[in-house]
Amino acid sequence: MVLYFFCLSCYNMAVIGDMMIKILLILILLLTGCTQDSIQPTEISVEKKEVDSTYQYLDQYLDSFIFNGTQLTTRYEDKDITWEIADGKATIIDGKLLKQEDAAEYEHIILKALIDDQQYEFANICLLDDLHGYLITYFSNDDESLKLAYTYDGLLWFELNDQQSVLKPTIGTRSLRDPSVIRNKNGGFYLLATQGYDTDSIYVWDTQDFVEFTNERLLQVNASSSDLSMSEEQAWAPEGFYDRIIDKYVIYWSSPTDNGMYYNYSNDLNDISYPKLLLDTGFPVIDGTIYKDGYEYNIVLKDEREPMEEYSRLFVGYSDTDYLGFDKFNMDYITGHQSEGPFIIDRGYSCILYYDDYTRMQFKALWFQNFREHDFADISHEMVSSITNVKHGSAIALTYKEFERFSDIYEID
Repeated sequence: MVLYFFCLSCYNMAVIGDMMIKILLILILLLTGCTQDSIQPTEISVEKKEVDSTYQYLDQYLDSFIFNGTQLTTRYEDKDITWEIADGKATIIDGKLLKQEDAAEYEHIILKALIDDQQYEFANICLLDDLHGYLITYFSNDDESLKLAYTYDGLLWFELNDQQSVLKPTIGTRSLRDPSVIRNKNGGFYLLATQGYDTDSIYVWDTQDFVEFTNERLLQVNASSSDLSMSEEQAWAPEGFYDRIIDKYVIYWSSPTDNGMYYNYSNDLNDISYPKLLLDTGFPVIDGTIYKDGYEYNIVLKDEREPMEEYSRLFVGYSDTDYLGFDKFNMDYITGHQSEGPFIIDRGYSCILYYDDYTRMQFKALWFQNFREHDFADISHEMVSSITNVKHGSAIALTYKEFERFSDIYEID
């Protein structure tokens, strides 16, 4: 009988021990984040139709999102262009694209271009209200979470929420870095972010107002396929945009371990394709940000070679085709000290390129009018802001209605 109770006691202790181990494992998974539940890559087909050079130029020239009052180009190779509205509540006056009074906030239109006796139609264009200002997303080293600021002119910055976090991750590493925003083609936005240093996935959230962030998820962008062997270790500084030509979202990011920058396609940021090489400089680069100027695509990159005292600066690249054609790089650094995290605000007549002078804990700004003429001028002394410790920011242009949605919550006057 004593032996029976001894065996039963051992059995119960073993069961309890096994249960405790299972509970402990569950707690560990909850605390560290179940990154294995990230959305896995799949095959996403992308087809581009064969078109003549005139159609190709105009198709690439037109942005996916156009603000009310934007002036359309009226010349192509010494030929006059006449624009018409093929569909949508809009009109064109003196070459300016204007919304009608009864147009939707996100009015989808089809444009028609007439050149000589040829007609060309362009779809998947969203006509927005007037440009009002820019929302800036960033993080800080002491708090790896989402913070917000805004500016109307790119020089005077205003903090939001007293520089306190507006979003913290609840899955994955819970380390939110390098936040950036993509416009949703149907209205609203996607927020992207790096989720730490050594991970194959990035964070994604949906938001309509930058107050509520929903559908938190991880997309595994760094993954090996039959065409490309990857480290599956890093996915840094993700950015992206909607490509109206192929009706897909493009996500691009960097991995120094994989020696370059890569991109993925997505239908709605609830799926992701296998990665492909975006560009190859022959050495590690990170923090690439693409700047589209009409038909031209340009990019700013950080040289990630060692020693950083010699290399860690920003330089630029160009493409003569589209965002998949970056093959020309100007290695005359545009920054004179260790720099990273660039982003650009387009002010119409000029642009401002911001970056993190990270070893000196300074946030700086370069003015330029013509990206390809390399005419960058330091205007950091003209920037007025009380915001401290800005790390790897990004900016998105917004309308007045879009500002209104968060102005009361964040107490904007």
